[in-house]
Parts: sequence; C-alpha cells; structure tokens
Amino acid sequence: MIRAAWSTLTLLSVALTAQTAVDPEEFVHLEAVLQRAMRIAAPFVVTVETFGGTRKVLADNDSAGSAPPNRVGAKPRAMKDPGFHQAQGRSAGIVLSKDGWIMVARFALNYDPTSILVTVQGGKTFHAERKGEDTSRGIALLKIDASDLVTAELVLPNDVRVGQWAFAIGRTFGGLEPTVHLGIVSALRRQFGRALQIDAYTSPANYGGAVVDIAGRVLGIAVPLSPTGRDAGVEWYDSGIGFAATLADIPELIERMKRGENIHRGWLGVEFEQSHLGPGAKLSGTPKDGVAAQAGLRKGDVILELDGILVKNGAHLQMLLGARMGGEAVGMKVRQKTMVNDPIAVTVILADTSDAQREQSKEAELPASFPLPEKKEGR
Repeated sequence: MIRAAWSTLTLLSVALTAQTAVDPEEFVHLEAVLQRAMRIAAPFVVTVETFGGTRKVLADNDSAGSAPPNRVGAKPRAMKDPGFHQAQGRSAGIVLSKDGWIMVARFALNYDPTSILVTVQGGKTFHAERKGEDTSRGIALLKIDASDLVTAELVLPNDVRVGQWAFAIGRTFGGLEPTVHLGIVSALRRQFGRALQIDAYTSPANYGGAVVDIAGRVLGIAVPLSPTGRDAGVEWYDSGIGFAATLADIPELIERMKRGENIHRGWLGVEFEQSHLGPGAKLSGTPKDGVAAQAGLRKGDVILELDGILVKNGAHLQMLLGARMGGEAVGMKVRQKTMVNDPIAVTVILADTSDAQREQSKEAELPASFPLPEKKEGR
C-alpha cells in the first residue's frame, strides 16, 4: 500500500512539474478567470430567505434523540405537525428573466414557508410568490414584482464537456460578494439526463446558486439529488459528488412551472418479464390504473420502440422512461400477444408518479447514468 501511494505521489509530482514547465503562472491566470466569472454571475445570483413553515415529526418521539423508526423491529409511527418555525433560512436563486422569474432549489421550500424574500443586486428586497416545481430535478420557480433585472445566460447541456471548469456560486452567508467553490464537470447526462455531475463543493450553503463556466454562463443550478437518479434527495450530501440541474434544455417545463404546475417524473404503468432479454420489453403486467392498461396494453405484449428508439429490453425501457415527465406524450410501437399482424402504434400521455410509487420503487432504482439513444437504421 505504501509503495502504491508513493507511486501515485511520484506520478502527481511529475505531472505537476510538466504542467509548471508549460506555464508557471497557470494558477495565477486561473484566479483572474475565476474573478471575472464571479463578476458576471454575481448580479443574477440572488439571496432567497424563507420564514415560517411547518415541520413534521414522529408522533411518539419524546426527545430529539429517540431511536429512528426504521430500526430493526420498529413499528411505523404516525406523523404530526408541531406548529410553525423558521424554515430553511438563507439560500440562493438564479434570475431567469428581467421581470422577476427566479429559479431556486426546491430544498429551500421543503417546509412550505409562509414568507419568501428575494434580495437582488443593489440590496432591494421583494416578497416572492411560489409557483410551480419539478420534483425530479429538485427545482422550484418564484416570481417577484421586479423589472430590468440582470439575467443569466444558460448553456445547453450538449455544449458542456467533461473536464471543463465549473464554479458553484451561492449567497447563503449574505454579504456583498457571493461565495464560490471551484471544480470541474465530472460527468454529463446524470440523473436520467437531468443534471451534470460536478466536483465543486455543493451543500445547503450554495443550493439554488448558479454553477457557471469560465465565461460566467450558467451550466446549471446547484441542487441535492438522489443517487437513485429518480427524485431530488440529500443522500449524497457532503460526499464530494455534486449536481447541477440543467435549465437551458427545459424551456417547456419552465413554462409549465410558470403556470403553477408541480411536475413529477412520468409513469407508464407497466411491469416487465425479467426472463425476456429482448429485443423489446415484454410486459408481465399492466396495473389497471396505469396509462398503459388504459391504452389497451396487456400481459405478453412487447414494446419494441419508444419515440423511434429501439428498445433493447425492459431495463432499457425503464432508462428511457426515466427521463420523461408526467404530462408528456410518448409514442410506442407494440407487438401485441393477441395479434399476428404487424406491430401497432400507440401514443399515451404519461401520468405523474405518485408519492407512494416513488417510495416503493426507490430501493430498486437503476443507475442514474442515461444511455445514448439507439435509433433505427435510416432515421
């Protein structure tokens, strides 16, 4: 182990020596780049403060040190609401429009605050109205009555590259200057295509803040996300793995959020035959309350395509559906068990995945990496 560690240090030393030989002032130059990016981003990264709200606790907890309800042998316990308290306190947000649309991390609104204040560049504070949210990305939209705000320039995920600089900027601690953490983009299309993975430190100190490139353009918004890849969560808090939910690629969802919609990941309502390895996803069942059953799909049917993408097997279809949201239309090509003719085309509107379904399936979630689509030949 000592020899391996020494070898690693030697390689690092050689790499740093070679890097220094190329440009001994590299880190000095980086400092100027970072400061320029901060100056560009500071005006559109705002302070968000929440007050009031409710906190749910276990009904039979006698003290904060009571044993957790999920210990071995523990029985489920009812929840109760003990009343009001200060919510999350300060966090950050990103100005999307001159007239006051502000994107924040849903984390800041977990306790349903009774009052939300947004402080913009120059120190002016506005009362904010809560609009819609996207539970899968962990983001929420606020509206303030403002004008001529400095707005963020958003970068499309396809224009982002692994290894490029990523600066996480927040305003949790107040002050004239924002806080900043330095890192790189570690991976693309994480969380079923909803987020970038970064190694810049993210925590409640900068949730809701902008993750920007060296030009001060927004790569995404810093949010806590779940390792299962399905919904927002804090399981990876303080792990060295951070996420930036991308915004430039979801204009339609942002418009829905502006209308006050709460958006969840989509649910088709199918179960898969695990022994069927493909091609296609063979159904072992279709719950009667699912949109698949309502569209006429039944046990034994095989879904061959989803929106023109060839389906390899059930796991692949789950991955493809993982990126879809409730309310979205999807087109499928299905070979029905009861039909001997050519596959039929079926179009459905995905339902919202319910809270119960999200909790039930959480332990069995697939990895959150999103595969590249495989199109049919000629498309």
